[in-house]
Amino acid sequence: MKNLIKFFIFIVYSTIIFFLPNNKFILILILLNFLLMIFLKKYIKNIIINTLKLVPFIIFTFIINLFMDNFINSIWIGVKLLIVCNITVIYANTNTILKIAETMQLLCSPLKIFKIDTNEIKILVCISLSMIPVLKNELYEIKYSCRAKNISFNIKNMKIILSKLFVSLIMRANQIEESLIAKGYDS
Repeated sequence: MKNLIKFFIFIVYSTIIFFLPNNKFILILILLNFLLMIFLKKYIKNIIINTLKLVPFIIFTFIINLFMDNFINSIWIGVKLLIVCNITVIYANTNTILKIAETMQLLCSPLKIFKIDTNEIKILVCISLSMIPVLKNELYEIKYSCRAKNISFNIKNMKIILSKLFVSLIMRANQIEESLIAKGYDS
């Protein structure tokens, strides 16, 4: 139940940020995020590094908004997006994949009325979230193998890159399927 409350607070907080007017409330939220990072001392380095990794996306969004709207509104959208990305990184660093999956299972518990097994939803969420770092590592391996074979990692060679990625993903999916069957999830 604690994870569910934490999830709802995260969703409401992230949503409210975009509905607040562009004024001192945003500065209060920046301060709140900063205080939350200080409170979570052991995660502060991870939070800062992972938030900084999202800065190119935030700058891209700022530039798009600059073409669509004026400079001041573009800055406010960029600041709001930075706050949302920061709180998302904080949420991700303070929760495990299993906690997030259990929260999703709890959220989906009304689906039991329609005879949907929420344990399967929990397993799917765990597998999905666990595959993100695997995909990242696979892309790095493909990138370095392309570099070793003197193949440039760009749009022209996307057919080669994607075919290697899909083959490795299918192999991973087969491994996951075999392990689930071995553990008795073959229904």
